[in-house]
Amino acid sequence: MKRQKRDRFERAHNKGYNAGICGKASETCPFTVTDVKEQWLGGWRAGRSAVSEGYFS
Repeated sequence: MKRQKRDRFERAHNKGYNAGICGKASETCPFTVTDVKEQWLGGWRAGRSAVSEGYFS
């Protein structure tokens, strides 16, 4: 079976989440397309809030 390509919005969200838990700044977003950038920033915010709630050290 062929592997399906992941949705680009989901992928952008996941990459933003990973950047957020690593402590990177929001200005490091690699995307320029507005919709994709919004997804990345949403993931970044979720990652930062997870760190602040103590899920990651």
